[in-house]
Amino acid sequence: MKIDRRGLGKLAFGGGVVAIAGLHAVDTRAQAAKPLVHAIPNDVASLDPVDIRNQQDQEILVNVYERLVQMKFLPQPDGTLAAHPTDVVPQLAESWVAEGPVITFKLRQGVKFYPTGNPVTAEDVRYSFERLIRIVGNGKNQAAVAGIYDAKQIEAVDPQTVRITFTDNLGTPTAIPVALTSMKFQQFAILDSVEVKKHVTADDPWANQWLIKNLATTGPYYIASRDPNTQLELKAVPNHWSGSQPAFETVILRIRGNADLVALVRGGVVDYCAEGLTGRQYDALASAGFPVLHGETPDMLRVSLAMDKAPFTDPRVRQAMMYAIPIDQIIRTALSGRGKRATGFYNPEDVTNNDSFARYALNLDKAKTLLKEAGQETFSFDFWYSSSIPYNNDIAILIQASMKRIGVTASLKPTPALQLLDAFRARINGTDQMMSGMYMAENTIWLNDPSTLTNLTVVTKSATGGVTNWARYSDLEADALHEKYRNSVDVAARVAAYQTIQNKLAESCATSNPLVVMGRTIVTSPKITGVTFSQDPYARYAYLKPKA
Repeated sequence: MKIDRRGLGKLAFGGGVVAIAGLHAVDTRAQAAKPLVHAIPNDVASLDPVDIRNQQDQEILVNVYERLVQMKFLPQPDGTLAAHPTDVVPQLAESWVAEGPVITFKLRQGVKFYPTGNPVTAEDVRYSFERLIRIVGNGKNQAAVAGIYDAKQIEAVDPQTVRITFTDNLGTPTAIPVALTSMKFQQFAILDSVEVKKHVTADDPWANQWLIKNLATTGPYYIASRDPNTQLELKAVPNHWSGSQPAFETVILRIRGNADLVALVRGGVVDYCAEGLTGRQYDALASAGFPVLHGETPDMLRVSLAMDKAPFTDPRVRQAMMYAIPIDQIIRTALSGRGKRATGFYNPEDVTNNDSFARYALNLDKAKTLLKEAGQETFSFDFWYSSSIPYNNDIAILIQASMKRIGVTASLKPTPALQLLDAFRARINGTDQMMSGMYMAENTIWLNDPSTLTNLTVVTKSATGGVTNWARYSDLEADALHEKYRNSVDVAARVAAYQTIQNKLAESCATSNPLVVMGRTIVTSPKITGVTFSQDPYARYAYLKPKA
């Protein structure tokens, strides 16, 4: 069956227009003279779409690169825009035709990269996707989720036509259910291949080192200037191919450091803030009349336990830790009620998700009993988390106090984000074993599908999987089920397989144990509208605009 998707029409709302077939929200008024200022916690570590290293990398890339398709945003009563969980609309592709495992994309005419002026062609798409699967990392994993494993699957039919044959992990052409919707994410950014190839070296055949610090893109914004560890200045690409310009010509990303964010927001210095505030601070700003907006996005707080190091080699000890975490108190106090308890391993809306972790409600007596059975009634462990997220410390203190009640000492290890990432990767890759104990982090899986999280954190570490398996979880049955069913079209068997995996994970209590579905909370200037909420937790500046 053929499915022909074309970008047609525009949807009007709130005095502006959402360009369904184009790039972004189009404001009918002149561009704002005042820059939009967004407070961010850290500097950018990499600008290479296939080698993203932190949230700031991804947030920048959402705004400076474009893809074949983009998210479909729907206006909400409060003036925000919510991304549809699966639907996409055209971006650099003007249309596509799906025929079983094959999707053929027709590119827009006349689109050029900025500032080189090189035309966007099918070869740029083919090259970008080949890089995606050649460089080991999150991009390669995301390509596999979509069903792209080999460069031969991508064909530049002519300068304006790209044909992709999607396969399962065994190489069989398969109509992957999430193939098209996966391509809205930043890893599938289209690069200026002519420019990138100028920076290839024998030691760096895909110009990774150059792209970490440089762009080869189409817009809607470009990086006009950068003061390391202080701020980045984005400027709207002039005469964008869509025929419309963002309402804010200039966006300043100000690295907050130890600044008082509440004072900066209240004083009008910062217009947009989505990180760096505690629940109490959000409440204070809301009371002062600032819009505090919360979206039900699949952002989850999780803890992992280093199961290869004592005392967490015993599953009873790991289970005790889960029974001792005061999840309801965390939501009520540290998060001021924003969020809900996570009872399943995968996204709440994922059809494979079950309530296998619902058993771990706070039960200190149960925790003590398990520790006594394991012969580990008193011990201490290192508790790692990012110091760049203020409410992390509130959460850690609550967990530490609860652990003390069962005779266990949690030694808090708040660590700057980039330093923590280095230690995290060193443990996974076996280059440094300094980091062990418990690790807490927020984890956002962009698809309501189990493949990504399983391949990242559950399967045994290898060249193709387990790249964030910090706990060193390893279960051969779980590996085999994932290998067999990750791209299966047998829906019932696939659901059963991933629910079996979840039951194993709940019994093990080692890797990415879910605690809270955090969602996303954003505070803005009262003069701004057009905030977006999407499966990925990033600001999209081209949709933001001053209120009338």
